[in-house]
Amino acid sequence: MRNTLTHSYYKIGVKGLILRKKSISLPRFEINTTQNLLTMTQLKTLAGIALLLCTLTLWSCETADPMTQYDPNAIPEVVLDTYELNIDGSGGSIPIFYGVTNPRPNTKPEAKSNVEWITIGEVGDGKITLNIAPSDVNEERYGIVTVSYSGMTKSLKVYITQDRQILNLFTFEVSNVTYKSCTVKYTPKDETITYMANIIDKEYFNQSGISTEEGFIVAEMENYSKVAQQYGMSLEELMSRLTTPLIYKGEAVREFNSMQHGATYVIYSYGVIFNQNDYEVTTPVHYTIVELPMPTFIPATFDITANTASSMTTILVSPKEWSGYYTIQIIPESSIYYTPKGTNLSDQIVRALANDFYNRARKMISQGYTPEAYLEQTCYRGSYQLNTPLDIDTKYMIAVFGVKSEDGATPVICTMPSVAYLN
Repeated sequence: MRNTLTHSYYKIGVKGLILRKKSISLPRFEINTTQNLLTMTQLKTLAGIALLLCTLTLWSCETADPMTQYDPNAIPEVVLDTYELNIDGSGGSIPIFYGVTNPRPNTKPEAKSNVEWITIGEVGDGKITLNIAPSDVNEERYGIVTVSYSGMTKSLKVYITQDRQILNLFTFEVSNVTYKSCTVKYTPKDETITYMANIIDKEYFNQSGISTEEGFIVAEMENYSKVAQQYGMSLEELMSRLTTPLIYKGEAVREFNSMQHGATYVIYSYGVIFNQNDYEVTTPVHYTIVELPMPTFIPATFDITANTASSMTTILVSPKEWSGYYTIQIIPESSIYYTPKGTNLSDQIVRALANDFYNRARKMISQGYTPEAYLEQTCYRGSYQLNTPLDIDTKYMIAVFGVKSEDGATPVICTMPSVAYLN
């Protein structure tokens, strides 16, 4: 999925510019002095004229009479101001400017499109107008306009990319963002439709391999259908009886808690209608992104010494200015988390180590452990000597973090890591 925020931009360039000492026809252009703002199309128009004027200037320096007659023995050539366009989903009328060397009398270029959503408008002196329809699909689409000219041996191609349709059926307002919670207000443009209002960890898409909106909705509905079957309900009934509603009409405000600190979440909505176990999706998926911060780290450090004798390694950890629990993570050189000695741990590595601890804690708590029980059984307090077998031929990074649980929530890392190395 792509963010619903779209941008309009154009690429302007010239490929294979070839000029001969023949006449070149220029576009006529009028500037409306009552306009105070320049649109992107007007900017492109000015850029096209500047390019063609520059072309004429370079050519005319070598020719005393630029308006010579048509030479039937010379091949006409057309130069375009651009050969590639990137258009946003709203479409519009886009001018392409051209110049002709050795133009034939009363002859203009011909332009053809290979797709229905691009039509050819007016072909005037020095300008071809393309009419781009608003996109009605949920992905980028591509088209080619071919420009030819009588007597010219090769046609020219303009490659056009249009962004997905502009999505404005839902808006999201995110507030009260902390390292473990946020509030989202969902507002549909049409207050009469029923729609999904939810949030999901972006990591889900990496782990599931789902890369399309259709695939995401199918997977989501399949999961809810399985739950409905377990409770002997239809999908429609399940959605109406969830303790925490997912389906709404009109504006909805949801508070999300116990979120993963430092993680990226996808807030999303789409229109949907249920009929027993069937459903119909009525709008494209709209979404936005929220990135949760890391908790504020408490200033604390740990003294770490490590020694290896035969196949057994002894790691001694002594907290400084820290009386709570801490975790010891032993990271081999083959791990993506391993950071070479003398290199500071990047913010990405700290986040990854913190998330790894959080995910393990959350999994154990979901299996029946209380946060305090998890800390007691997997973490340490005070000075501690850990004896563990390690490969003497492998390099290791030892990272120690302070951890805590607030108000019975899943424990999180709350200090910067102290690091030591083996081998």
